[in-house]
Amino acid sequence: MSKSLKHFPLSLAWLCFLCIPVKLAGQEVSIRNNLLYDATGTPNLGVEVQVGDHVSVGVNGSFKSWPRFLAWDNDVETNPQRWRHFLVAPEARYYFNEVFKGGFVGADFLYSHFNVGGIKLPFGLYPELQEHRDQGSYWGGGLFAGWAWWPFQHWRLELAGGAAVGLAAYDRYNCEHCGTKLAEERKVAVVPQVALNVAYNPVARNKRKPRVRTIERTDTLTVMTPPVAFVVNLQPVKGPESDGDRLAKEKPWVIPISKYRPLDYLTRPGRDSIMYVLFPAGGAQLLQDYPEIGRNAAVLDELQKAIEVIRDDETTSEILVSIVGLASIEGAQVKNDTLSARRARAVADYLKDKTFINRKYFETIAKGEAWDWFKDQLESIPDGGEGIDAEQVEWLLNLVYNVKDPDERERQLRTNTILYRKVVDRLLGDQRNAGYIRVYYNNRPDPATEKLNGPIYELLKSKKYHKAVREIKADEAVMARVSQDPEAANAYGVALYFVALDNKDEAAEKEAIALLQKAAAEGSSAAVQNLKGIETYGPARKEFEAWRLMMNNN
Repeated sequence: MSKSLKHFPLSLAWLCFLCIPVKLAGQEVSIRNNLLYDATGTPNLGVEVQVGDHVSVGVNGSFKSWPRFLAWDNDVETNPQRWRHFLVAPEARYYFNEVFKGGFVGADFLYSHFNVGGIKLPFGLYPELQEHRDQGSYWGGGLFAGWAWWPFQHWRLELAGGAAVGLAAYDRYNCEHCGTKLAEERKVAVVPQVALNVAYNPVARNKRKPRVRTIERTDTLTVMTPPVAFVVNLQPVKGPESDGDRLAKEKPWVIPISKYRPLDYLTRPGRDSIMYVLFPAGGAQLLQDYPEIGRNAAVLDELQKAIEVIRDDETTSEILVSIVGLASIEGAQVKNDTLSARRARAVADYLKDKTFINRKYFETIAKGEAWDWFKDQLESIPDGGEGIDAEQVEWLLNLVYNVKDPDERERQLRTNTILYRKVVDRLLGDQRNAGYIRVYYNNRPDPATEKLNGPIYELLKSKKYHKAVREIKADEAVMARVSQDPEAANAYGVALYFVALDNKDEAAEKEAIALLQKAAAEGSSAAVQNLKGIETYGPARKEFEAWRLMMNNN
């Protein structure tokens, strides 16, 4: 036997000792033997130590110092085989249920020194060993899986299988027990791993440490479960108020561009469409003092001032001035369509010149004859109002609804000369206008608001409260939104609350609740809901923490 083989048993013992943690208090140790190795005449032993609820580490070793199956068989003539080797394999296992029970997977590292020849391996593996002898070493790593079960209290069985891949470096000789050296070879070799282990645990199965600690008490044991946290309520944070936002509160014709809708039906000017200027019959010239002194001038001046405020606001990204041109129902339809377009353009050109806004920011719409407006006027006339009785109103409405051609409607209306003059004198004056003037605006995106509504809200929804607090505190603009917007304050308050609970910081908890109360007072319905959740969750959480502390002390 070579000197290295003579000292191998001592070396293997030391390696097994080193692979076992020095402190085994509270840990379980198992010793095992692979029966399939025994069947080849190879003594073997394995040691396994639990290091976690699902994890163990260990080492397997085998040593066969005699060449044949039986240690005392030295008859080379009748039994020419030679199989001597030692092997050491540190490993780690992960058990799906608990350590030493049920299914597991693992990985190991193998080192083996071998002297093998004159043998026939199963499944046709390495057929060259039948005629030659190989002597050398093998280094490899492998994966395996298996199952463990307990037939007795101290004893269990394991069935495992896998494979290792590694490097074999060996010398090849001519015959199984002697002969001339033929070659020095190195190659990648795959080694199957199969085990049927019988294992012994010093700690009996029914006395093993339970996975869940139980407490024996003389009185009734109260078991509590952690309270379920309330669902955090969040509402979108609004961006900083722009000059356009402030104007929109005062003037119904200043509107966020997100609310833009095409006008498909025009009634008489109401509260949402009071900005309109009037034109003389048949004309498109914009007169400041028509139909009375200062009438159009006041409207145009108010429009100009609003447009200039929005234009100069750094928080506004775009503006759109929408103007609808109309013509009264008298005259040919084609002519009135053109006239309505000219009236809308006249107002747009005036405002463009006064405000220096690019023409592309003006939308002019030619609506032609104001038949919708006329119909609305008729339906709102009381009996006898404007000198037109109910029977005449009914005749006019029947004309509007049932005669589809506008020119034919007017022709039939003109046949009733007296009624027609009443309509022209008392109803059609206001129809000659460019009206429904609306000023649309769009605010620039606010980075702090977008950060709150985006990444920070995602952190809160994922219950990553500590990271959310760090992100908010690190951004001055975001902190400014917290002081300005109740929904931003609600988001920050919720994050602070859960961080304070984790840190057991009562002062920070009170600060978070005060911030939520302030947000609720400023109109955040989400903060109101979160405060209701805290009223229930807070006391339940503290009660559970007190119970858990008591259990730990016991």
